[in-house]
Amino acid sequence: MLHYTFSYAQPHRHFIDIEFQITEHTGAVLILQLPAWRPGRYELGDFAKNIQKLAVSDANGFPLKFEKITKDAWKVSTPNCSTIKVFYTYYANELNAGSTYLDEQQLYVNPVNCCLFVPDRMDEACSVRLDVPEPYKVACSLGSSKQQLTARNFDELAESPFIASASLQHNSYQVAGVQFHIWFQGVCQPNWSKILKDFEAFTLQQLKDFTAFPVSEYHFINQILPYKAFHGVEHTANTVISLGPGEELMSQKMYASLLGVSSHELYHTWNVKQIRPKELLPYDYTKENYSRMGYLYEGVTTYMGDLYLKRSDVFSDAAFFKTQEENLQKHFHNGGRLNLSVADSSFDTWLDGYVMGVPNRKVSIYTEGALCAFMLDVCFLEKSAGQVSLRSLMTKLYKEYACKGKSLTEEDYIHELVQFGGEKAFAIVENHLYGTKDFRSSLDQAYDSLGLQIEEVENTDVLAAKLGVKGVLQKEGLQLTHIQTDAVADCAKVAVGDVIMAINGEKITKESVRSLNIKEPLVLQVKRRFETLDVKISIAAQLHYPLFKIIPVEKPNAQQSHLYKKWINA
Repeated sequence: MLHYTFSYAQPHRHFIDIEFQITEHTGAVLILQLPAWRPGRYELGDFAKNIQKLAVSDANGFPLKFEKITKDAWKVSTPNCSTIKVFYTYYANELNAGSTYLDEQQLYVNPVNCCLFVPDRMDEACSVRLDVPEPYKVACSLGSSKQQLTARNFDELAESPFIASASLQHNSYQVAGVQFHIWFQGVCQPNWSKILKDFEAFTLQQLKDFTAFPVSEYHFINQILPYKAFHGVEHTANTVISLGPGEELMSQKMYASLLGVSSHELYHTWNVKQIRPKELLPYDYTKENYSRMGYLYEGVTTYMGDLYLKRSDVFSDAAFFKTQEENLQKHFHNGGRLNLSVADSSFDTWLDGYVMGVPNRKVSIYTEGALCAFMLDVCFLEKSAGQVSLRSLMTKLYKEYACKGKSLTEEDYIHELVQFGGEKAFAIVENHLYGTKDFRSSLDQAYDSLGLQIEEVENTDVLAAKLGVKGVLQKEGLQLTHIQTDAVADCAKVAVGDVIMAINGEKITKESVRSLNIKEPLVLQVKRRFETLDVKISIAAQLHYPLFKIIPVEKPNAQQSHLYKKWINA
């Protein structure tokens, strides 16, 4: 067994003291490796940058020589050593759903960030001792006796974040014999009766389709922050979710976010943790794990997570349609949809997938993947007269691949899509998953099959609607982050990064931006990197960055009504 100990002396400094003890070692050399990335975030994390100091000794405390061989691996000389002790300090001052953090109130650890491992001993059991204050409770999916955790192997350890804190709030519910735990760390007042009722409802609906749950217990571990936050990370038997601000937890908007991300992360228990693309089975923690199947593991999950909230009646029709309208807006407001496919954008998450990057270069595996999942779902419903859906396919993938220990290739998935949806499904794959053909006509057809239609309305953001710009308010004005190609601002040579300081002499502030009078003659005072200039703009009749609404057709026919019920109702 491999042993880890977590302790600290000055939590306000955010340094965790970690001891890693390796026993029964044979050989003259030992390789120590820190993960280069974490599953659920398909980009390099470079966690080794947080190690402040590292020392290695034998069982008697005699120092052993070591050298760094890559940015996150070390080679230790171990002549005649059966026990090796590694001591290092890890800086833990980042707080999100996939990070590690320490302060006076909590020890929060994602082991994949900070636990060294021995590459040729990853299958061995691991024990973790937590040297934390006695009143602390521990939120973790690993079996524990409070301050002692045990994992079957390094993969399970990497997948088992924990929070140790005196202020943890906890409750639980049971569905189909499976115990589900909900933890809250941070200042908030959960309405437990409402939360338990809603969580039980969407959990039951997901379990009903898959017919089995891969693990015996599951933990929703929530980091509730005092500032705006929204992030979730899936694991085999748990998820960590960061949300804020905590005082708004039970507000309509924030609670909808909690439900949305929780349903999404629970669905990951099957989709990606069990139904695993070939490139991700097993995980290689040392380098990029390239895959073009982000449209499956994030796109389908995004779509299904929201759909299950509606099918379980946790979301109303209007609340569910709002999530789909947001996907439409994100898609049509992103010029990258014409330049890089969903599949290629998935491959490139390892390049720039979680930041905006070059304007209009790429799309989102979440947004565009979800829209493609929706189109495929409707395609299956049409072909089967409502008897077969995307839910049916995912259940098949779970039973015939995951439950049999088989990974899934792109070819496997596309084959299954065509089996369920025929030529129309293949066209969606070719045009929209692997191609950059405009989604609009395919989306219109899909919604029409359900007796629905897409309506465009004017953006309530006057600068977005009239000028074709979006940005972030700064002290000096509006710093532009997006400019619609060929919009009036683009034609006037306004650029991303410019700051619009005033319009017709009226300074742009948080208050004024909502009531700006946009009329000709229009002069923008623009601050650019090396200059400040006045830009004259002629307003066009075209409205930029429209908002999207999903509305029913006036008189749906019998087939449309039938498919709609099969699609949206449990």
